[in-house]
Formats: sequence, structure tokens, C-alpha cells
Amino acid sequence: MTVIGLVSGSGLEGIDVALVATDGERRLERRHSLTFPLSPDQRKGLSEAIAANRLAKIEQDLTEFCADAVKHFLESFALRRDAVALIGFESATASSIGFGDALAWSTGIDVVYDFASADVEAGGQGRPLDPVYHRADAAGIALPLVVVESGAGGATVIYIGEDGILMAFDAGPPVTAEAILGLSDRFPAQPLLWLFAGKIDTALLQAFGRLLGEPIHRAEEMGWSKDHFGAETFAYLAVRSVRKLPLSFPSTTGVKQPITGGRLARARRR
Repeated sequence: MTVIGLVSGSGLEGIDVALVATDGERRLERRHSLTFPLSPDQRKGLSEAIAANRLAKIEQDLTEFCADAVKHFLESFALRRDAVALIGFESATASSIGFGDALAWSTGIDVVYDFASADVEAGGQGRPLDPVYHRADAAGIALPLVVVESGAGGATVIYIGEDGILMAFDAGPPVTAEAILGLSDRFPAQPLLWLFAGKIDTALLQAFGRLLGEPIHRAEEMGWSKDHFGAETFAYLAVRSVRKLPLSFPSTTGVKQPITGGRLARARRR
């Protein structure tokens, strides 16, 4: 399936859009990706709506911003709307009720959204949901492998075993090289490779390399996306969702058994 991933972060910088082709399992091909920044006026209006908890206004604005981003993305790469099977959407600012339907109506493309609720309702913590995506991303790389994603609120450390087993751990805050390396005692086997994904602080990377005593790598060195793997993740998860494949596991979110998730909003047929 050819799918768009659409991510609006809590920082309100812009809308990340990525196009991938995937079967929701081992096959994963990146196609294109772009970021569409929000204007100062757009950020101001959305920030005010969030501060006032005006959910209808938040959804209205985000629907407009995201639909415009999809339109311009398709135009940028001369893609037809009917060439895209799904949109996988994730936002830290949109309420889950109604947004997917509005976006599907505006874009004319089916939307999968609200990926975490099923996990939470089943006793999980609702995150992280990207380990299963990283497992597909790791096709062709020697396993066991560890992926480290560092952010302002801490780091997520993801272990991918030879047998496909997934484990996820939190480190920090604060995020330190010692805290990340200390988690290796919980791994079933010694990793053959450590990959740092996303915008990783160079000082943290260097400190970890000194502690580990062997080469480490940024994920983009393996061809992974640096800026848009979040959007790619939700494109991939959208396909897993419609195929009823698990998004989360006891060893990643603490849910009692592997569980799928996501809500499907159907577009109007034109």
C-alpha cells in the first residue's frame, strides 16, 4: 500500500509529511518527505486555541493545516490523490474525537488516527509505538540491534532481537550516556549495533561512544530518515492498523498481550 504519514508535533513548528510503500510487515520503501512550516499567525492562533481548550477550533485549524499540507505534498511530487491508499495521522495537539473524519473529508483519503487509545484501554502506557516500525526499518541489518531516540523529555531505547523480539525502555530525564548504557543489562543478548535516531545531541553521542568503547552510528548512516521518521512511522502503523496487526506488545508498552490500534475514518467518495 502507498501511504502518507502526517505528524503535527506539540511544538507547533509545522506538519511533517512522508510517503512510504509498505505491507505493514517487512516490506518498507521510503518515497518522499517534506516539512510544511506553520506561519507565525497560524502558530499564534493554534496556541491560543490550545491554551483556551477550544477543541473545535483546534480541530478546525489542524484540519485546514494538514489538508493543505497533503495537497501541496501531492502537487510537489506530481502525485494523484487516488494513488494514496491511506493517511496515518498523529498529533500531540488534536483531540481524538472527530478529527480523523474531518481530515478524511477534507483530503478525500481514508485516515487512520488515535493509535494509542486501544493500548491504554487494555492496560498499556500507550507508548512507544514505533518499535515495530524500527524492526521493519532494520531489514538487512545485523541483529541484535538497539535504536536510541533522544528527546527533551528523555530517551527511548529499543532492542530488536534476532528472532524479531522487541523491547523498549525509558532513560532519563535527564538523558545521559550512563543511563542509556545501563539498560543493556536488560537485553537478552549483546547488541551488534547501536543506532541513534533523530536529532541527537553530539555531546551525548560522543560520551556514549567513549563509554561503549566501540563505534556507534547515527541512524541516517543506514539510510534512515533523520527528520521524518515520525511521519514514516505512522504511515507504516496505519497499514498495520487496517490489517489488524499488533502495534504494541507487553515488552514495549506493558500491555497484557499484543494488540492492534487506530481508528479508521472513511473519506467521502467523489
